[in-house]
Amino acid sequence: MNGLQADFYADNNDAWIGLPNINCSACRVPLWVGEFFPVPPIRAAEAGGDEGYLVLEWPDDYDLRSLPIPLNALQRRTKRGLIVTCRDTERTTTDIKLRYFAVQHGVPEDTATGSAMRVLSTYWNNRGLGKQLRALQSSTDGGELCSRIHGDLTWIGGRVLQNAAGELYVS
Repeated sequence: MNGLQADFYADNNDAWIGLPNINCSACRVPLWVGEFFPVPPIRAAEAGGDEGYLVLEWPDDYDLRSLPIPLNALQRRTKRGLIVTCRDTERTTTDIKLRYFAVQHGVPEDTATGSAMRVLSTYWNNRGLGKQLRALQSSTDGGELCSRIHGDLTWIGGRVLQNAAGELYVS
């Protein structure tokens, strides 16, 4: 996480990490996004510096799994990690859905992404969803993540499990 200091605690089956809040500002949807996605997003925002994040929002309940992974072409267009998101009004257990692509950083698609959730906490708070979110990461093996903005920290949580290879993942 680029040397960020983080707080940590666990309650029940969830692990929580507290990261400094990140600013997320609306921007225009880049024209090059049409090269990757047949259906254009409705909004965009940026967070972090030139190697930070680009958030793209689709209409409520959009099937984010239908979006192709933008593979090598993404790294020709931006150094930013790409977070795609939409509100989830169909399910009662989550508020939003997301996917995260960072091909330029060696991650075609991340399974469950706390750093993306940190950005989306600010993004969706700015859009009126409040300081607490429940999210479904719509990747193949994705899990559910939670967030809470409290003071200067954004807390990211989820149920963390270990697979047979010893790797940790969010369930």
